[in-house]
Amino acid sequence: MISMTKTIPEKTKSRSRWTPKVTKFDVLKLVILYAALSPLLGMGIYNHLLFFPFKDQYDLKDAFKKIESATNSKKFNVTISSGKDQKLNGWYFKLANSKKLFLVSHGNGGNIGHRLLIIPTLLTCGCSVLLYDYQGYGQSTGEPSIAAIKEDGLAVYDYATTKLHFAPKDIIVYGESLGSGVSVNIAKNRPVGGIVLQSGFASLSMAAKERLPWLSLYPPIAFSNIELDNAGYLHGQHAPLLLVHGDKDVVVPIRHADKVFAEASEPKELVKFAGAGHNDIYTLQPKLFATTLTSFVHALP
Repeated sequence: MISMTKTIPEKTKSRSRWTPKVTKFDVLKLVILYAALSPLLGMGIYNHLLFFPFKDQYDLKDAFKKIESATNSKKFNVTISSGKDQKLNGWYFKLANSKKLFLVSHGNGGNIGHRLLIIPTLLTCGCSVLLYDYQGYGQSTGEPSIAAIKEDGLAVYDYATTKLHFAPKDIIVYGESLGSGVSVNIAKNRPVGGIVLQSGFASLSMAAKERLPWLSLYPPIAFSNIELDNAGYLHGQHAPLLLVHGDKDVVVPIRHADKVFAEASEPKELVKFAGAGHNDIYTLQPKLFATTLTSFVHALP
């Protein structure tokens, strides 16, 4: 038997290969997708990824009584106007004989009911405490957005100065996670006595690109309307700054605090909490947390 092998010429081989054909319609679809996912046009999508408001209410009367008794404070419910006819719900813990105030802007999940554990520590620093819910959170009306939470922070600051009569130099803005951007925005637009950022980001765009890699395809201008640039503002003149961050934080990694601290001008301090994650700094190491905050407050003019 004779074995025969057929040799296919090179030109014939090349013609037999399948080459995908990109049409003008394919390019158009990519352009539309790129535009739709742009932070400039797609914020409706990103709002659902960024904000996790809880409307749930809890019976905290007994907890409030314990805090009031232990800290010699008095708790008041407050309603603060923000935006176009929106009403923010807040708690004001008035500490007897205190001239300073912690204005607390919380993170992107839950509501102020989930921040109950931090209140006693802030009060023991010798400061009154004002916490509030952004639009769409807790009992606050409206819907959350970057523009709205920035607006809310400024409205609460104005309430603290005009209604609660705190001097600007005696207001310490305290920002947790997403609230770090709100607090820095307050300091950028209003005079404050101090800035505390807990588990905060260097910039919202940096944090977003780490979670959603395709956002790196967009130029900085695409983030112009939604940017919260903590490191950028703190590079210039600012009130005394305290950064507290867990070194095991996987939500906003410690490199964000390192970047802010490296780029921020003086006065500044960074305290890293060994073994702490994103939400357990003041529960995992309560004594260190309390000592750190108290020392920072007492050093303020």
